[in-house]
Amino acid sequence: MKKICMIGWFAAVVMLAACQNSVNTVENADKTMTPNYINDARFVTDSFLRDRLALQSLTLGKTADGFKRAQLEVVNVRTGVAAQFWSGITGENPYHIRYRFTWFTEDGMAVNNTVLADWQDATIIPGETLFLQSVAPYKNCSDFKISLREAD
Repeated sequence: MKKICMIGWFAAVVMLAACQNSVNTVENADKTMTPNYINDARFVTDSFLRDRLALQSLTLGKTADGFKRAQLEVVNVRTGVAAQFWSGITGENPYHIRYRFTWFTEDGMAVNNTVLADWQDATIIPGETLFLQSVAPYKNCSDFKISLREAD
C-alpha cells in the first residue's frame, strides 16, 4: 500500500511539472544598447503582489518629438512546481495586474486629464518579463509615478 501511495505521489508531481505554463527566454549577451536607468523609490503596501512581480529596472528616454518616455521592466517570479501548483489552485496563472502611469509637470502638478492616467490591464505568465511603457502627454512633463495592483 505504501508503494502505491508513493507511485501516486510521484505521478502527481510529474503531471504538475508537465503542466507548467511558463516562459523561457534567450537574448543577446553582448548588449549594444545603452539604457538610461534611473533610481527608484518604492512604497509597497501589497506583499502578495510584491512576492509575484520583481521590479527589475526603470528606464527613461525620449521620443523623436522630445516627449519623455518611461519604461518599467517587471518579471513574474512565480515559477517552479510548488508555485505552479498553488497558482493553479488559486487561479493566478496567468497573473493579471493593473498599472497606471501618472505624469507630473515641472512644478510637480499631476496630469490627470488624459487617457494615460487610466488603469491599464496586463497579463503575465510565470517567468515572463513585461515592459510597461508610457509617453508623457506634454513636453513640460518632467517626472512620473507608476502604480501597480492586482486585477479584480
